[in-house]
Amino acid sequence: MKSLKLLPFLAILTFPASANAQYPVIFNHALNISISQELCERKAETAVKRAGFTENFEPIGLGAFGVSGKYSASVRCEADNGIVFFAVAGPDNNTTKRLVVRLHGSFK
Repeated sequence: MKSLKLLPFLAILTFPASANAQYPVIFNHALNISISQELCERKAETAVKRAGFTENFEPIGLGAFGVSGKYSASVRCEADNGIVFFAVAGPDNNTTKRLVVRLHGSFK
């Protein structure tokens, strides 16, 4: 059931407009955590920046959001449920997959 909580999370991602309208590729990861919500949110902010998503960066309610070119990333902390979600969206399958792995790795 924890994975169902990801659906509203994905809805907050915004995607750069494209002349060739196409659906973005979205990859996500999750990590079990046992840290406070406050610490998770600080780590989320650092991870988004460290992974290179510094354009339009902003802390969001339970994590952080940022953009890098045509790719957007978001990290959402649910410390009370012991989980953090990572998502990256963009136009290219391989690049999006590589970037979500980088985002996840930047959290540790």
